[in-house]
Order: sequence, then C-alpha cells, then structure tokens
Amino acid sequence: MKRLHIPVLLVALATLGSGMINLYSVIGPGLPHRVQFLRALFPLEFIHLARFVTLLIGFALVISAINIYKRKCRAYLFVLYVSFLSVVFHLTKGLDYEEAIVSLVLLSLLYAARSRFTVKSGVPDMEAGLVRIAAALLLALAYGVAGFWLLDRREFGINFHLGDAVRETFKYLSFAGDPELVPRTRYAKWFLDSLYVMTGTAIVYILYALFRPVLYRFRTRPQVRFLARTIVEKHGRSSLDFFKFWPDKSFFFSPSRRGFVAYRVGNHFALALADPVGPEEEIESLVSGYAEFCRENDWGAGFHQTLPDFLPVYEKLGFRKIKVGDDAIVDLARFSLDGKERKTFRHILNKLEDGGVRYQWHEPPLSDEVTAQAEQVSDAWLGIAGRKERQFTLGAFAPGYIRSSPLAAAVDAAGRMLAFANQIPSYRAGEATIDLMRHRPDAPAGVMDYLFVKLFLQMREKGFARFSLGMAPMSGFQKNENASVEEKAIHSFFQRLNFLFSYRGLKRYKAKFADVWEPRYSVYRTPLDLARMALALSAVSGMKRAKPGELESPAEEEAEEEDIPEDAATERP
Repeated sequence: MKRLHIPVLLVALATLGSGMINLYSVIGPGLPHRVQFLRALFPLEFIHLARFVTLLIGFALVISAINIYKRKCRAYLFVLYVSFLSVVFHLTKGLDYEEAIVSLVLLSLLYAARSRFTVKSGVPDMEAGLVRIAAALLLALAYGVAGFWLLDRREFGINFHLGDAVRETFKYLSFAGDPELVPRTRYAKWFLDSLYVMTGTAIVYILYALFRPVLYRFRTRPQVRFLARTIVEKHGRSSLDFFKFWPDKSFFFSPSRRGFVAYRVGNHFALALADPVGPEEEIESLVSGYAEFCRENDWGAGFHQTLPDFLPVYEKLGFRKIKVGDDAIVDLARFSLDGKERKTFRHILNKLEDGGVRYQWHEPPLSDEVTAQAEQVSDAWLGIAGRKERQFTLGAFAPGYIRSSPLAAAVDAAGRMLAFANQIPSYRAGEATIDLMRHRPDAPAGVMDYLFVKLFLQMREKGFARFSLGMAPMSGFQKNENASVEEKAIHSFFQRLNFLFSYRGLKRYKAKFADVWEPRYSVYRTPLDLARMALALSAVSGMKRAKPGELESPAEEEAEEEDIPEDAATERP
C-alpha cells in the first residue's frame, strides 16, 4: 500500500469506528448516576433529542467512511462538523466522555490529514434535491400513517385514528419511538422495525446525493479546440487524432500547453480517445496528471484504442492493457489489380462499369447537389436494421462536415449516388484514411469493393504509402504477440458472441484488402474497470441530436491563434 493512502485509511477507519461507537452508545444503557445528574440540568425532552441526534450522527459517520477513504473534500468537511457535534451530544445525552474522547481523536486525525482530501463531489442541484428528499419523506410518512391506520386492533390492542397514526409515524420515523406502544404479534414488531428501515434508507439517499461523483458538464470553447487542433497538427501520430479536437471532446492540457488528452465522461468514467498528443517527453506526465485529475473528480480513468508505442509508460504508472482489435492497413505500394489473387476485384470493376457505374472524386467545398445526394445515401444506409450514428471514435453525418471533406463516390449511369466514403486527414506520415463509408441498400453487389479499389489506386497516385481501414475489434492475436491470460479469456468470450456482433465478419471483410494488422489497446487500472470502460464507451459513443447552434464538426469553426485565452490549458468540464 502506498504511504500516501495510509493516513487516509486510518482516518476512514476512525470515522467508521466513531460511527459504530455512536450507534452502540444509543442502543446500550446509560450509567444511572450520570443520567440523574443530566436530568437535574436538562429537561428529559432535550436528553431524548440528544440521543436521537447521536443516532443520526452514527449513521452519518458509518456511511461517510467510504467517502473519507475516497478523499472527498466535502466528506472531510461534513465529518469534521459532525464529529464536533458528536462530542457535544455524547456529553449531553449521558455524560459519555469516553465516546467524546473518541470523537476528539477523530477530529485530531482529520486535522492532521487535511491536505489529503482533494477529491471533488458533484454540486448538488438544490431544487431537484429538495424535491426528491420531500418525495422520499412523504412516501415514508404515507407508508407509516397508512400502516397504523389500517392495522388490525389485535396487532397493538389499539384502534388507531388518523391523528394517532400521524403522531406515531412521526415518533418512529424520528427514531424516538413510543415505549407505551407494545407490539402483540410478529407482524406488528416487523412493522415498527420497517419504519426504522425507512428512515435509515432516507439518510443513505441524502448522504449519497451529497457525495456523489462530480457531474460531468460537457463544454468546450472553440479557442480551446483550436489549441488542441494546433497540437495535433504538430504532434499527431494516428488517424484517430483527427477526432480529438471535435466538439464532442473535453481536454486535459499539460501545464506547458504543448500536449493534451481528449476525453469524454460516461457513467462516472473518464474515457480518453487513444494516446495523449504532445511531445514525447511530456507523455508520461500527461498520463500521470490526467489520472490524478480523474481521481480528484472521483472518476475512473482509461484510454481507448491506444497505439503500442506508449504501453511501457502506462505500465510504469500502474495501468494494465488489453488488446481490443487490429487496425487494418493496406500497403498502397504493393496494391494493384494484377495477379491471380486480384482476379475478383478485376471482375467486380469490369462488371459494375459495364453496367454504367462510375467513380467520382469531389474536392471540398462540395456543391449542394453532391451534399444532398450523400445525405440521401446516408439516410438510406441508416434505415438498414442495426445501423445507427456513432461518435467518439468516428464522425457522424452532418451536411457541414461532409461539405468540407473530400468525397469518393460511386454513381450509376443516371448520375445517382450509390455509395460514398469521405476522406479525413491521418496524422501519421504517408497514411490516407476515411471516416464514413455508406451505400444504398439497393446498390449493386460489390459497390463498396469497387469504391475502395478505386480509392486505393487514387491515393497511391497521390503519393500515399498506406491506407488505414480502421479497427477490426476483438480480432484475435498474431503469432508473435505476447497476450496475457486475461486478454485471451476476454477475446475468447467476445468471439463466442460473434452471432451478436459479427467481429469475425468485419475482420474477414477488411482482410480482403489489408496487408498489415496493427494492434490497438485499451488501458485501464483494475479488472473492475473493464466493465466500467465498456459502459462508458457505450455512453459516449451513442449519438445524440445536436442542439440548434451547436457545431457539427471542427471544419465549421474558425479561430485565430491570438484568440486563445491564457488559461486555455487549464479549462476543465
């Protein structure tokens, strides 16, 4: 265990212990001579109030122990104040100075470890919170009143009227109880116990609302995205870097403003897209700083689709890796239509062109007519069962985005667009790639093969050395790969789900063109984080309709370098 965690663990254990002592001190009998002395000083109602408050403090401390262990700043302040109250009410409910000393010890430990509590909690939504709390209390009150009112006379030997039911409910929901109310059946005893459970549940709910993780509020300014884009253009390494400065990303910048991590938060898990971008000497500090930033916000932290390049850095900082797929790479220098193995492609080209299909290349900005035709193809493609827009690791169709990118299209003899793929920049030298690739359901068979073959030949003529077709997920391992038992087990599990996700079918299609397979990894902290990463990926990749006025793509925004604010490197969600 790291030394950094030992003081926090001690405070968490002390908080738990103090809470349990509070609960025991209320349940256990008081010392008669101390109680008599207090009754001479305070009215009996005040002593009962002190016992009730001590009980609540005990519940609060026990439940807050986990948030103390998480180093939450708000939990630290809460426990600090509650511990002070605990000292007061221990002395006023029964002169329990032993328990008061325990609370003083907890106060001392909290003060000594105050610098450790830096993790933030979400800002409570007071209006929504009050509505939920009021609803919970009304539900508990209605439960108790209805229960007493409807109970059979034999349960307590009393026929409760509505006013009696309300009074008894308040007594039991406040843990005060009524010593004159004696249950005569097991059901009656269970009903009284259930009222205590209702109150305890309400306390847990309120404390969770106070200490829940920081709510991720997505917002980025165009100037900050411009800074991220500038860094990508200087230090980018892969085709995924293009999506790192899109409007759906948030940014964690290095103190020097020379590097950043692009991320989204889903289900309280911060998922970074691929590796950090920046000078190689800053990658380790970026990963470390990002991980600490996530800890302070009580988020899990992970990286999705990383390259193999920085795996030693992640492992050095305590992360694990799992292979999530392979990027399919076409060697354009070797690609041609000659030879026996390319016979199928020659047949497809000849057959479709004999039928009037032609290849077209459109440079941006695209005309309204071409953009409209591409939108029709996209809408038809989205109408196919199982097709839907995604984001995070790729773009989504938006007229402004498509209009601003080069477009490869296959059209029929009448000029109707059958399929398209839009080119995007890859920040790996000599590499070409695409984002969206879509076709009409009624397009001739082989139209996408036709489009790709034509595109490969054109990119080769333009001087590109390779073409990335994107990742084939859960595609297995190469012969020379050193995969862990954990990775092999997870891959085997997902490949058995092939009938649901068609992992093998996707790799088989890309294998028709690919010459090289480059591994891609997800990087995470603990095995439990794998499930959290999967949920986060599902949350951040689901497409939501853009609000009016929101940017559709980075191509639609313009920013001058001098507009970048000085504090852009520290902008947070």
